[in-house]
Amino acid sequence: MKKIICVIFSVTVLMCSLFADKSRFYENGKVIDTLYVDSEDGLKVRDYPSLKSNRLCGLLYRFPVKVVAIGREETIDGITAPWVEILIPRYEWHGYNQEFGWVFGGYLSNKKPEFLPNKWTESDFRRFLSKCNWIEDRDSSHREILCFEESGDFKRHIEEMGAGGFGTWKPDFKNKSVAVSSAFVMAGDDDNTLAYNTETFKIENIEEFSILINGQRYISDCRYGVLANEKNFKDFDKNSSDFNSSIRGFMFVFYSSESIFDSVYRQTDSWLKDSFISFGVYNSLNEDYMKSYHDYWNPIMAEHQKKADEME
Repeated sequence: MKKIICVIFSVTVLMCSLFADKSRFYENGKVIDTLYVDSEDGLKVRDYPSLKSNRLCGLLYRFPVKVVAIGREETIDGITAPWVEILIPRYEWHGYNQEFGWVFGGYLSNKKPEFLPNKWTESDFRRFLSKCNWIEDRDSSHREILCFEESGDFKRHIEEMGAGGFGTWKPDFKNKSVAVSSAFVMAGDDDNTLAYNTETFKIENIEEFSILINGQRYISDCRYGVLANEKNFKDFDKNSSDFNSSIRGFMFVFYSSESIFDSVYRQTDSWLKDSFISFGVYNSLNEDYMKSYHDYWNPIMAEHQKKADEME
């Protein structure tokens, strides 16, 4: 009898754990709109809910994802959870139409993991600096903009001056610094022989969207005006690669911070509202925006959920 009771108890616990795991993807009977990557190694986006399917792109730790549908369950790494269909971030699209993919739900959370730079590795430090462009936080029309690209390339621009530099960078997380080798040039002065200079940037006061570089505060660069030129990009960049590179930094921030996006959005007089909604940018701080957001996404999610159910 004891063995039977133990077996029944074990099965009950297992079933409850499975239900509890899947239930965290729902709220009030509806699919939760936004979840967060809860894997320090990031998360692969695939073209089908299977580990054998093709990798489409990767998502960084703590990144918010726009959920579209909940798929079949699978046990991976000892975790039983459903596959989740998501909207791929706009800057990862190959063209100009929405693209969707699948991630394993076992590495998603409905709460954003804490921002803990004290636990970073060298790779984390590199990813942080390259996630967006950094612009001087000061009242000037000639602010410096720094771009630490994942490839190791470095770019520097002076706002509204047609001047800038390019070179390479190398992070040193142990000493909270970046070694930069770059050449500076004025627009139209390409005939001069460029001299490369080496300098060290001291990085302090690391926050999610701001840092001190050599004592000067820099913030995430969110100049969104390039979105107005999407049509022009389409004429010569059919696969949207140039457009993606020009929006990657600030779109990452818009996806990652509702407060920053809301501040910028209110400055646009809503003229880019439809674009932001179609990109899946969430803004719970604006009731009017969210009504339009759900009016747009609810039927799309219903359609995708129907197809996901048919897969099972």
